[in-house]
Amino acid sequence: MIKEYRFTGLSALLIILLIILLIITFTIIISPLIILLIILITFYLIYKRFKKSITKFLKDLRKRKIKISDESTTGEVEIHFAKNIPVESGDGNLKNKEIERINSLEIDPEIRDFIEYLISKGFKYDTESGTLFYGDKSVYPVYKKTYPPNNIVRLYTSKPEADIIALGLKGTPGNPKFIYLIPVEESKERMLIEELKRYLKNF
Repeated sequence: MIKEYRFTGLSALLIILLIILLIITFTIIISPLIILLIILITFYLIYKRFKKSITKFLKDLRKRKIKISDESTTGEVEIHFAKNIPVESGDGNLKNKEIERINSLEIDPEIRDFIEYLISKGFKYDTESGTLFYGDKSVYPVYKKTYPPNNIVRLYTSKPEADIIALGLKGTPGNPKFIYLIPVEESKERMLIEELKRYLKNF
């Protein structure tokens, strides 16, 4: 025998109120999760939209100034890092101060002449700390007078904490025949001349 249940009057009203209460309770429970999800999606979209700007800003915050000292006899230069600094804007007087500051440093004469050449081509030099910049990127300068016999150039003994390596090759330190700007992240301790070709720059 099948029993039939009918809800009328007060019982039907109670059932409806119970359903409404359950819906409200469920909404209250999941609403924080929905809000959190919306916030996360919003942050992700903002990051995706301004990823390059955010990355550049964070990189600038990590940038540290460097001090150049002469501790090398191989045409390379030792670079020591200190705290963050702003880069000075340059003009004619500042460029002269940059060169005077470089001349006062006890570094390899070839490297000093090479740095002066780079400054004449638009590089900036922080006279207080000895930081060489190309745009907003810190620079590790290296000069080699001749091609090595095996066509392999040694750029450093340990990877420098700079953004790019400025390699001057052949010619003279004050007027190198070739200039290569190599991102440190893409560099190796020893690189073939063939590998360096894609980093060749004309000034």
